[in-house]
Amino acid sequence: MNDEDHFHTAHSLQNGRWLKRLEVLLIGSGTLALFLMMFLSVGDALLRSFFDSPIFGANDLTQIGLSIVVSISLPLCVLAGRLIAIDTLIKMAPSYLEKSANWLVTGLSIIMLAYIAWRSALNALSAADFGETTLLLQLSFAPSYYVISAGSAASAVLLFVKMVKEWRSS
Repeated sequence: MNDEDHFHTAHSLQNGRWLKRLEVLLIGSGTLALFLMMFLSVGDALLRSFFDSPIFGANDLTQIGLSIVVSISLPLCVLAGRLIAIDTLIKMAPSYLEKSANWLVTGLSIIMLAYIAWRSALNALSAADFGETTLLLQLSFAPSYYVISAGSAASAVLLFVKMVKEWRSS
């Protein structure tokens, strides 16, 4: 193995470790948020049913938690290669057209996710400026928008990295 091969192998391993760590962090965070939402919802329902005493603001907390779970799910789907694709017509086309269509769809997805990240960041700033809050607990919507922005931006970057890797390998 020459120095160049060693460099590429070491670089690939570092890249793989970095992505694996990101995946583990996202899975752990998403799982924690999902379980907290689940316990909150079940606890609220049980307290409401048996003691006529629901958890004050449970819906507000669930609303914030849901934005976190969805935002974490986006980059996880990209990392796992589990994006939704309806490719019935493309599979019937010649292979060169299939490859071009995949590039086009990936490029448009990157643009769409980057746009969502940008708009969510602007919405976060507006929510902070105007004091947009949840109904009962008066929790600011800004953190939810920031999490959506971060999840969309991370997904766009991961898709771009994936597209570049595929381009280099072809």
